[in-house]
Amino acid sequence: MTPDHPEPSGGIRVIYRHVDILSAAGISAFVLHHRPGFRCEWFEHETRVTDIASATLRGGDLLVVPEVDIDLLLQLPRGTRHVIFNQNSHLTWKRPVHQVARLYAANPGLAGIITVSRHNQEMLGWAFREALIRRVHLGIDPALFHPGSEPSGQRIAYMPRRGREDARQVLEMLEARGILDGWEVVPLDRLTHSQVADRLRTTRVFLAFTHQEGFGLPPAEAMACGNYVIGNHGFAGREFFRPEFSAPIESGDILGFASAVEKAILAERHQPGWCRDRGLEASRFVLSEYSPARERDDVTNIYSELLLKDAAVERV
Repeated sequence: MTPDHPEPSGGIRVIYRHVDILSAAGISAFVLHHRPGFRCEWFEHETRVTDIASATLRGGDLLVVPEVDIDLLLQLPRGTRHVIFNQNSHLTWKRPVHQVARLYAANPGLAGIITVSRHNQEMLGWAFREALIRRVHLGIDPALFHPGSEPSGQRIAYMPRRGREDARQVLEMLEARGILDGWEVVPLDRLTHSQVADRLRTTRVFLAFTHQEGFGLPPAEAMACGNYVIGNHGFAGREFFRPEFSAPIESGDILGFASAVEKAILAERHQPGWCRDRGLEASRFVLSEYSPARERDDVTNIYSELLLKDAAVERV
């Protein structure tokens, strides 16, 4: 089940990709939208898509519901076998606490919870000790997200829809000190997935303005493209915000953020290639740690496990 969201969203793209992985593995799977005829058009895909009115749940099926739509589970017949795909544990408690407890902790139809980061898994595991929780390592496509063949220009990228006010303050402080002279600031907004990748291959630094992330694909993809990433890891991003090739900043620390950008620009001025060297190290790390092959294995193995578990429950 997937929200009908026409704008670019990393989480929705992940859902489409997981359906593709399952289909390629011989497991029948569909993206289930709410409105008939709706499908995401902001990235290229040939994913199997249907809608709620056209779909029929049969014995042995698993309904996968995102954490933002778990209230829909209250409308299903009791005992309907399902999985909660929780891509951001911080969104879990946006629902009333009694509803969360009922659907996560005391739900006989729940086959398991799938999530996308160590932080999510630990947070959900601490809250729901009896639940089966599995983690998928998200894959970053190296055909799209990779360093450019030539050293990038003096460009700094950021996504204005994330932490807009923090971004404004940091950039205006840097302007006031004249640090950005000779540098181009590139906002990445309303772009397709491939357009984002194209831009990131031309930038040298990426600023991550986030708060509470489920994983943090934008900074990870920026690293894959060889950017030196400065900013907030959003907790889940701690697993790849390594200090040897990035500059993690405490959330809300505007002065610390601006100071880290200044430090990187001055280091680049005195030692050309300083940012690229660290960006290339970051790229090697994330493309190895978050490979499509690892994601493919995780998705196939986890859903195979849950389907076998579901079949065993039905036999009982």
